[in-house]
Amino acid sequence: MKPRAHRWITVATVAMLAIHGRVSAAPPADPLCAVLSGACTPPPFVLVMSAFPAEIEPLLAAAQVTETIAIDGRSWYVGTLGGVRVVLVRGGIGLANATNTARTALARFPISAILFSGVAGSGLDIGDVAVPATWSEGGDSFPASPELLAIARTLTSPPVALEKCTPVPPDPPGQTVCLDHSPRIVVGGEGVSSDPYGGVAVVCSPGAGPVFGCEPSLAPGSGARAVSEPDATDMETGAVARVARAAGLPFIGFRGVSDGGGDPLGLPGFPAQFFAYYRLSADNAAAVTVAFLEAWGARDPDIADHARRLRTTASRAQVGAACDWERAADPVCAGQQAPRRITSRVARACRLSARAAATDPQSAASQTADRQAQKAWQQASRLLGIAPHAGLASDCIRALAADLAARAVERSP
Repeated sequence: MKPRAHRWITVATVAMLAIHGRVSAAPPADPLCAVLSGACTPPPFVLVMSAFPAEIEPLLAAAQVTETIAIDGRSWYVGTLGGVRVVLVRGGIGLANATNTARTALARFPISAILFSGVAGSGLDIGDVAVPATWSEGGDSFPASPELLAIARTLTSPPVALEKCTPVPPDPPGQTVCLDHSPRIVVGGEGVSSDPYGGVAVVCSPGAGPVFGCEPSLAPGSGARAVSEPDATDMETGAVARVARAAGLPFIGFRGVSDGGGDPLGLPGFPAQFFAYYRLSADNAAAVTVAFLEAWGARDPDIADHARRLRTTASRAQVGAACDWERAADPVCAGQQAPRRITSRVARACRLSARAAATDPQSAASQTADRQAQKAWQQASRLLGIAPHAGLASDCIRALAADLAARAVERSP
């Protein structure tokens, strides 16, 4: 999102309407639990981040999500996108949210690379997708991965199909407006990220719509370019690039232009252009991101998931133990798998926790589910302590037993 949005957030939040769509079931707020809708997707994953719901919605529409996990108040979607194993997340608006979310991802998941898909202000034309070679933030510069940039350059021949028509306003849909130019992909140049929030994480507002809301709604003529203006100006990508460099991971960002040149309506720049074209620019950025992943997966079998790419998941979504609940409980258990009898009790505890959270906490049904969840956590912990378990190292067994026992204590009346 563009930094000048700061002074408009209060007004825009009140003015915008929420999208009333079908939202996927939410897992309990426990990283050991997840909504499972298919076979577990194996790691490592490419982390794909966006800032607000309208940016991540087209990515989720194109993805095969097999697991949804709630961590730190955010929904994390594990699965495949463009044939590549990914974790998708709405990171939030601003540098602080972007930094915190990227760090949480690295602590929770085995990540092999980071991508950002979203919108930006630019000296380019509205609807164009900028893929900067360098991102600047806080006086530092962070180059995108040369290898990933080389793949991005292949997307212009043949070009990715980009949208040029959109309803204005996007929500609720207004009259269709079409650009006088054909949007293009521009690889190279500079992106700049800044933040008017003074390091404070911007809090989303439930039900506040596709820009300032918390969750996506799921249904599973060119002007002259200003020479001095960057190819992309936003509030997140540079912070994520900083985290990627510190972790030694490849990084690249895709930013659709929401406010720039070539506006057929002649709107007076930001914020009018942003609120007219954010949906178009987010969709175009997502289209390029998906095409990029397809091209990358075709080149690199290590990140691809070709078997899953050829089949769809038809299994019913249900709450259960996260696919890597052992690693989520303690990093010493990374790559280790608990016996089925223990995992089944963790899954039962997760289902009961979800049932308790979905009902009035004062109701008898909620209190019963809470007590049963407590018992399931206790059983899982005790099973870990009564005998050796193949596949689990002793330090992992101790860590898991302590973690599960602590969850049981938390649910004590």
